[in-house]
Amino acid sequence: MEKRIVLPTDFSNNALNAIEYAIDLHKNQKCVFYILNAFWGDKEPTDIAPLIPERGDVEYTSAKKFSEDGLTTLLPIVQLRSKNSKHRYHTLSSYSSLLFALKDSIAKNNIELVVMGTKGTSDEEETLFGSNTLSIMEYITECPILAVPGHYTFSGLKKIVFPTDYEMVFNENKLKYILEIAKSNKSEIQILHIKKERKLDESQEKNKGILESIFKGVAYSFHVLTGIAVNKGIHSFIESETCDLVVFLDEKSNYLGNELPKFLVKEIKSHLMIPVLVINP
Repeated sequence: MEKRIVLPTDFSNNALNAIEYAIDLHKNQKCVFYILNAFWGDKEPTDIAPLIPERGDVEYTSAKKFSEDGLTTLLPIVQLRSKNSKHRYHTLSSYSSLLFALKDSIAKNNIELVVMGTKGTSDEEETLFGSNTLSIMEYITECPILAVPGHYTFSGLKKIVFPTDYEMVFNENKLKYILEIAKSNKSEIQILHIKKERKLDESQEKNKGILESIFKGVAYSFHVLTGIAVNKGIHSFIESETCDLVVFLDEKSNYLGNELPKFLVKEIKSHLMIPVLVINP
């Protein structure tokens, strides 16, 4: 079965970089990629509804042409760089906000993953993929979101770091995508627990056991850091282990619900070290 992935673009180099990363990451999987551009001309888009063009609206006509022409130009570039018989491509042009366009395309095309860059047309600007990345991660709960740093190039996926507090009951369906890419890329999942005390309580031990049973088909290892703040611990671990991807599961967990948003905001504004995968409830 083909995996269905949407790739938002503002036609920047950073957006193209994220597209290329997505293609390389899924090189061993059959995929349908939907390259999406959201445009709104001089209108103020809302996040919950499509825009309605007025008859004879010159700004709309111009913005629509720019979007469609951009996609027409981009598609053969992507296809030329990919040359993978397992991959198919479609383009989508939406007169709406990026958030609405994503939600609409996810619903209509049964999308399983969103892959986007973290900066827009200028590294100095908080544009489409700067300021919006966190809001996309927060409000797109239908599928995982993978955010790729502006200048990060795919060079294999050897190590996936998965920070967890073991406070949630894991289920295989929520971890399905992590398992998919780990198997496809022959990756090791490094499960990282950061805590003041080393000892887990009974509930945490049970959840850890569930995680072991879910990950039994892939390479995995457990790691513990104590006496360090979560954000610093994640930084240190990524640097020391040379990790290729960090995964955060469920926005209601302690890491993602409390400390992590500040960490992510800081990282996105100053370039993420490595790609971040967020899986919401």
